[in-house]
Amino acid sequence: MDQPLQTEQNSQTTSIVGTFIFNDKGEVLLLQRQTDNLDGGQWGTPGGKIEAGETEFEAALRKVKEQTGLTVPDLQVLGVHLIRTPHGNVRMTSYLGSVKSEVVVVLNQAKHHAWQWFKMDALLNNTTILHGIPFILRDFGLLTFEGRDPTLPDGSSAELLL
Repeated sequence: MDQPLQTEQNSQTTSIVGTFIFNDKGEVLLLQRQTDNLDGGQWGTPGGKIEAGETEFEAALRKVKEQTGLTVPDLQVLGVHLIRTPHGNVRMTSYLGSVKSEVVVVLNQAKHHAWQWFKMDALLNNTTILHGIPFILRDFGLLTFEGRDPTLPDGSSAELLL
């Protein structure tokens, strides 16, 4: 069972991976977290904690397969962000992958209860997008917008490290 990424009492930064999977229509795949999980109800990328003994790349492949049933062998590393949220800090290594729009996503129902292809501009108008996703996409040239990331209204931040 996954533990929370971090609590306010724990000042350590947790290393995670996140995978931005795009279809041939330019839409990004997001998964809606189960309401009883950390950030429940929020839409985020396939990803999560890196297990002992595995590389970030291996973790990204594993998380995509576990959470969506998809095999996306052409993952490319995008970079690394430090994301600060009210419940803690994560160091997220982001990956980019692509699939055909007609793929069948098979969710791990214990973790996520819905999946959806999002048009890029919809990420800026949805209050249930997980902390920093628009900012991260902007840093990698995948989304353009001016001003503040609307998913960071609570003092959260995302900083590009690499």
